Amino acid sequence: MSDIDVQEPLEPGEELAPGYEVRFHVARSRVLDVYDVWSHERDTHCVAKALRPDRLRQSKPRRRLYREGRILLAMAHPHIVRAYEMIAGANPVLVLEPLTGGSLDHVLRERGPLDPAVVAELGVQLCSAMHYVHGRGLVHSDLKPGNVIGDRGYAKVLDFSLARAPGRGHAGRGTAAYLPPEQARGGLVTGAADVWGIGAVLYSALTGNAPFRAVEGGPRYPQLERRADRVGDHRALPAEFAELEAIVAACLEPDARDRPSVGELADRLDWLVEDEEE
Repeated sequence: MSDIDVQEPLEPGEELAPGYEVRFHVARSRVLDVYDVWSHERDTHCVAKALRPDRLRQSKPRRRLYREGRILLAMAHPHIVRAYEMIAGANPVLVLEPLTGGSLDHVLRERGPLDPAVVAELGVQLCSAMHYVHGRGLVHSDLKPGNVIGDRGYAKVLDFSLARAPGRGHAGRGTAAYLPPEQARGGLVTGAADVWGIGAVLYSALTGNAPFRAVEGGPRYPQLERRADRVGDHRALPAEFAELEAIVAACLEPDARDRPSVGELADRLDWLVEDEEE
């Protein structure tokens, strides 16, 4: 194994890119390092995504980071993370706005399932974000609790590295436990895939579990062989939120044609949120 294979993330105080000083390392994925950095130009901290040292010479991760940067720099929506800058060069860096909260995945691990009223409002905000994304001719295609973060009461969608125009997809591209069947098998991926993603996020928020989890000796994609369990199989919801369970089930219909549109989903969730407020 070469030295670059085991190279550690940058230490606090080191320069990630001109004008950006590392405050601390946030996370490392298969291809990226995420840092909290200090921007001397803005006089505040930001989030920065950079290729891992062992991925710098690989063209696919580089292209994906540049593409995510182009997508986010062209977007402006309160429920989508904002990009400040895409720094090109030998070590490309995507600079994003700082966020104050943790990912939904982290919140569920630390605190358990959320209150149904909070989940309904989360659904409204995700619908708003996906309405905007679809209006720009894209499908996010990787909605999951790890890609939704809380920021001062707002949900914000992260990670547009797999965002794409509607069309036939590569089988299994995305996160296995949250993939709609058509995406798992490499079929036609449309906005209905993000409706499934919203449903999968809400299911997780209500139950604390992913809608599908592969088990040893079982199929890699259980969603190709069966429906998701009912929310009620894992948690009893108050009677006034029975509609929320029905909404989640509608999002997780195996056939994309049977799912509601984002607009229809938003209308159903809006009624639920408004009834709760009255």
